[in-house]
Amino acid sequence: MRTMWIAGLLFVAACGKSGGDPCEQVWDKMAPVMGEMAKQAGNPLPADAKDKFVKECRAGDRMKKDPVFDCVLKASGNEAVTKCMTGGIDAYKRKSQVAEAKMMLTMLGKHAETAYAEHGAFPVGKAGPAPAGPCCDGPDQRCAVADDLWASDPVWSALGFYIGDPTRFTYSYESDGKTATATAVGDLDCDGTSTTYKLEISADADGTFTRNLVEPSLDTD
Repeated sequence: MRTMWIAGLLFVAACGKSGGDPCEQVWDKMAPVMGEMAKQAGNPLPADAKDKFVKECRAGDRMKKDPVFDCVLKASGNEAVTKCMTGGIDAYKRKSQVAEAKMMLTMLGKHAETAYAEHGAFPVGKAGPAPAGPCCDGPDQRCAVADDLWASDPVWSALGFYIGDPTRFTYSYESDGKTATATAVGDLDCDGTSTTYKLEISADADGTFTRNLVEPSLDTD
């Protein structure tokens, strides 16, 4: 799993001097930062932590291809190294969050297409946002499951669509029968700034569907 090698090392401390190859150099640059994190967490570093890291790094290209590796290798000073490491973890977190929005919009699009195939039109009307937000106010910064909300809305019911798990995004749907737009809105950092994904769907005369996912530009620096 990408960047998990960083997360797994957040509880370790420093050891050894700077090595001559990239794997040792990256370890030795990260070590003081990780050592401080480990000290605060109260988890000592295993004696063979550096050896295991370097061995895994040298065994393949997975670590070296991670942008965090190159960032740390070029960084100068603990502050710059810390920025590389936390930036990599934040980027991974964001990707895992937006994966929800893309997956749910894809599902919603499939439900809309199924309805079109059965009735010759997308379900007409507006639905959502659902669940009721903002999700950042909910447990674990997620919107709680709202089964009654999905079932009671005629448009969601016509789509046969609902979400049975807590979500980081709220979802909306709108259609005139010929085209349909599904929208996911969420606050990734819970800082008051919303991120919006849209799935636009249309159908040709022969029943061929066209999807267009409109994605925002995410700043992960």
